[in-house]
Amino acid sequence: MKQTLITICAVGFSVIASQGAAIAVGDNSFEENAAITAAGGWSNNLTPEWSERDGPDNGNSFEEYIDGFSADGNNHVGVNVGVYLWQDTGVAFQPNTTYTLSIAAGNRAGQSASGNLSTYGLLNDATNLGVANYANTAAVTADAGITEASAQYDAFANVTEGAFADAPDLVFTTGAVAPAGNVVVFLGADGPAGRSHFDNIRLDAAAAVPEPASALLGALAGLALLRRRR
Repeated sequence: MKQTLITICAVGFSVIASQGAAIAVGDNSFEENAAITAAGGWSNNLTPEWSERDGPDNGNSFEEYIDGFSADGNNHVGVNVGVYLWQDTGVAFQPNTTYTLSIAAGNRAGQSASGNLSTYGLLNDATNLGVANYANTAAVTADAGITEASAQYDAFANVTEGAFADAPDLVFTTGAVAPAGNVVVFLGADGPAGRSHFDNIRLDAAAAVPEPASALLGALAGLALLRRRR
């Protein structure tokens, strides 16, 4: 009986040690645009990794190299208010999995504004994204049919002017039935005015970890079942 109890407890607690794994985000720090070669350079084309609300090369979202204004590498992405971009990772949502989206947000002098809402989220479908169906960032995050989780961060209030800082992680855990579709990373600018600036986009997935008390209860329940069988 003691051996049985030890085995059950070991099974109950084994998931606690599960480790997360990164999900690849293409051009996650916006360094791969060959058109940007020096400070002061920029490009309106974010393809092929990122898709934009108004289509490629439209000017409402852009990669830019401002000396000293980035979180990783030299470049960042700037997004006008209401505008958004996204990337389908090609990785399907899995059941009982915790997804953590991490982003850095910037406060650019003369461009970030009071009430800034740098928005980031995880979607399950990108098929109908674009200005024809979703006019702005708020319209996307308001659609519970495609938005699994989203968060907003006021970079103007919380980040030193001329710098980037990590926003709070967005954490989303699936249940026993995973959302249909792939994991889609979403970035956008909301709020009354000004731009949002993003860099160093990271995404991790890990098996959902039960609370230690829950694991112990499961182990004890298994033990009680074995006792009844004996």
